[in-house]
Amino acid sequence: MSEESKSAPTGVRQQRKEQTRHELLAAARRVIERRGLAATTTREIAAEAGVAAGTFFVHFADMNLLVETLLDERIGQALQLGMDTVPASADLVGQLVHVAGCLYEGYDDEPDLARQYLAATLFRSGPHGPAQQRIQQFQDWVTERITEGVGAEAIPDIDPTLAFTAYFGLYFAFLVAGLRGELERPQQLALLAASLHRLFRMEDGA
Repeated sequence: MSEESKSAPTGVRQQRKEQTRHELLAAARRVIERRGLAATTTREIAAEAGVAAGTFFVHFADMNLLVETLLDERIGQALQLGMDTVPASADLVGQLVHVAGCLYEGYDDEPDLARQYLAATLFRSGPHGPAQQRIQQFQDWVTERITEGVGAEAIPDIDPTLAFTAYFGLYFAFLVAGLRGELERPQQLALLAASLHRLFRMEDGA
């Protein structure tokens, strides 16, 4: 750290740190667009951002965390949009399918990043990365909807956490199938809806 940085007020240092992080993310998007994700290195990203190679690791532990961060903003926006625009008349299955559809759209915007982001979501062990925090936000919303459904006797009594695990497994399987080009969006949503009706023992269209 330079003497100037050391002597700068804490607020100024934090602002500079956030600016550098922003520049690294913007540089990463440019390099990935030119070279593709697989060929992109941390050194290239740092050079594109105009910072020392080691500065990358001040902000991101590795490329997986960078990719999580790149995609998380888009996925976060998609999740929030889904939760905010659930049709008032939708039953539990309709609500869950609606949010899943918004998330599928978010992943489709950057499918190459999405594939690596999903791998990070599944296998990263740390509890504080963007992927884990986003899953927790997703789980909290879904379990609240399931709890409401049980309370209103709209669905049979079911443990909300176990139900979320089952729902997430279905959602994820159809997401991966979509990213692999095996299912079109209408098929993804139709299969998810049919599976959830069976999970919650609801009649289709109930």
